[in-house]
Amino acid sequence: MSAQGKTIVIVGGGYSGTLTAVNLLRSMAKPGLQVILIERDALLARGLAYRFGDDNLLLNVPAGNMSALADEADHFVEFCQDVDPSLNAKSFISRRLYGEYLEYTLAEAESSYPGVLQKLQGEVIALEQLTDVGGFELALADGRKIFADEVVLAFGHFAPEVPAVIAPEFHQDVLSPWDFARIDALDPESPVAILGMGHTAIDVLFRLSSCNSQRKVYLISRRGLLPHGHRFNPQAPQRSNFAETLLAGPASIRAYVRAIRQEVKRREALGDNWRDVINDLRQYTPDLWQALPEKEKSRFLSRVVAFWDIHRHRLAPGAARRLANLLQSGQVERISGKLATIHKNGATLEIAIRQRGSETIKNISASAIINCSGPNYDLNRVSLPVVRHLLAAGLLQQDPQKLGLLTDDDYQLIDARNSPVAGLRYIGPMLKAKYWEAIAVPELRNHARQLALRIIHG
Repeated sequence: MSAQGKTIVIVGGGYSGTLTAVNLLRSMAKPGLQVILIERDALLARGLAYRFGDDNLLLNVPAGNMSALADEADHFVEFCQDVDPSLNAKSFISRRLYGEYLEYTLAEAESSYPGVLQKLQGEVIALEQLTDVGGFELALADGRKIFADEVVLAFGHFAPEVPAVIAPEFHQDVLSPWDFARIDALDPESPVAILGMGHTAIDVLFRLSSCNSQRKVYLISRRGLLPHGHRFNPQAPQRSNFAETLLAGPASIRAYVRAIRQEVKRREALGDNWRDVINDLRQYTPDLWQALPEKEKSRFLSRVVAFWDIHRHRLAPGAARRLANLLQSGQVERISGKLATIHKNGATLEIAIRQRGSETIKNISASAIINCSGPNYDLNRVSLPVVRHLLAAGLLQQDPQKLGLLTDDDYQLIDARNSPVAGLRYIGPMLKAKYWEAIAVPELRNHARQLALRIIHG
């Protein structure tokens, strides 16, 4: 069946939903297709990552690999050069500008195919599969009902959970990393504690230090690991068949880690860099992940993932330098350990941290805690109404590692009976369950294109 005469509803207008809409418009082979893009916020195309007007927040991938279009590699670079001719493929661009680019890309596709795309603001709270007539009926929070022949769920990241050690009476002092209004309103003279040391934590740190160059900031995480930085002007690496060799070997985390360490040592002796080895693996990572038994995946997530992440997800060179300077100055202090106890003394939080590798307790004071401990992908702990509804209806299934949800090769959800739900698809970071590499632009733009082609020609 072709897409002629179909109505495709996309739930979520962030990066993944926007790119799916763009690719549906660009791939349209027959007339009659209608695309409805539903976003609960007023702002389309921005999602969580690209909505802020703060040019201190940089992309962690150079512009040359940030095109939204899988078949037009220079699309983003050309957009950037229209803004500033000095920008090039090696530039690390602000997230604000990338958000403008995504809006531009959606508007460009919409103008090329007028009348096809309808944009709605609202929250989908339920979805019913119409088994008699086919298709789906979506219910919105304001009472509207929408029919769809096919539905694409484009959920992004869900907010991190508050650690259990923080009692409910202190939850009001735990801020979301994306609530810049509350972050900016914090007492500039009081220290702040940030839970986590990943990219979101670094974004929040830069926001805090931009507002006040003297305020003390504590970065707290279990292992105390910070992301590495990209190189300036990297050279083309030596050609290698390492990834193919790794795939042919034993499918275990111990074998993978041992082989990667050996390859890094070999390549560095040739003048290459460890980053080249990680880059070589990128396109093969889904195959390596899928080859692992569930027990080995669990071992990776419990023992190795923190080290993998700081090597794989690197900071822009300027951001890495800025972070190093903040640490060296003493304004930022890195603490490896777990929260032990929290109590309040007036407006101040008194936080006890059990330091890693010992029973030593470090006590700090802070005006607030900003929770950057990482997205929650455990669907049983997600409060979004449509997710609760789909779980209750048995239309989706959590993966064993709680990284996302189960899908087939056509991006269709796997239901509670282990069968694909025809016409109900997913795109977004919870594809990690199947592919592992599914949160960055280069992978998601390819998934968006493949998904659109399957809908158009499926």
